[in-house]
Amino acid sequence: MYKWKVCPIQGRQLKDVREEDIFGDFRICDTYRGGGGYDQFPEIVMKRFGPWRMEKLRGNIAKQFVVQLRGCHLNCPYCYVTEDGVKGRVRKYTSGQLVMQEFLRVYGKHRCGVFHLMGGAPALYINHWHKILDILPDIFLFHSDMLLTEKPYPSLRKITRPNAVYAINIKGVTSEDYYRNTGKELDWDLFWYNLDCVSHSVIEFYFTFTNPDKRYLKEFKSKIIERYGCWGLSALRDSFVIDLIEYDALKEKTNDNDT
Repeated sequence: MYKWKVCPIQGRQLKDVREEDIFGDFRICDTYRGGGGYDQFPEIVMKRFGPWRMEKLRGNIAKQFVVQLRGCHLNCPYCYVTEDGVKGRVRKYTSGQLVMQEFLRVYGKHRCGVFHLMGGAPALYINHWHKILDILPDIFLFHSDMLLTEKPYPSLRKITRPNAVYAINIKGVTSEDYYRNTGKELDWDLFWYNLDCVSHSVIEFYFTFTNPDKRYLKEFKSKIIERYGCWGLSALRDSFVIDLIEYDALKEKTNDNDT
C-alpha cells in the first residue's frame, strides 16, 4: 500500500504559520485572511465552474487543508517552507488516512473545501495523485501544483477530474530568471515536454509566475501562444504574477548567516 511522505510543519517554518492553523502534521490556509492576498484560486474556481457546478461543492473554497510533501528539486531563496519543511522530519500516511481520517476531521471543524497537496514540489509524486482523487469525495476540490521541471510527466488522464484544479507555477521566463529564482539551471527540453503533456490533456489549470523578470514576461507568453496557438492563448487567460514576501522564517536565516 502506497504511503505519502508528509513533512509536518516544523523548524523555521513555524515562524510564519499561526498555531491555531496547525492540526497535527497538517495546517489550514485561509486565502482571504486579512482581506485577501495574491492567491486568486477561489476566484478562478468560481469563474471556471459556474453556478451549477459550485452548488455541488461543500465547504469554503477559500479554506484549504494543506498536506506538505517531502522533497524539492529547487533551492528557491524566497521559499517560506524552508528546508525544514521539505527535508525535515517525515510521517508516512496512506491515501485513506489523509482523506478519510485527517481531511474529514479538519473539515468537520473548519469546513475546508479544498484538499491541497503541497510541497516543496508535489509533482514529484504526480504518478500517485490519482490515489487521493480516487477516494476524495467529489463534493470537495483537489488542488496541487506543477513546476514543469520536476521529472517527465506521465499521461495526465488519471488526474483529470471535475473537482480538480491545478496551478502551474513558472519560476522563470528566461534561463537567467529561472536560476535567479531557484538556484538551478532550467532544463528547457523537460519544461516544454511537460507543458506539451499538459496541452494534450484536458485538466483544469492556470498559470502563475513567481517573481518573473517582467521585461521578458510578455515575450515568454508570446512563445506559449506561438507554440500552442488558441490553446496557449486560452491557457494564459487567468494567469497572474506572484510577488515575493519577506517571511519571518527567512529573516531568521539571514540573521543566522550574518552571525
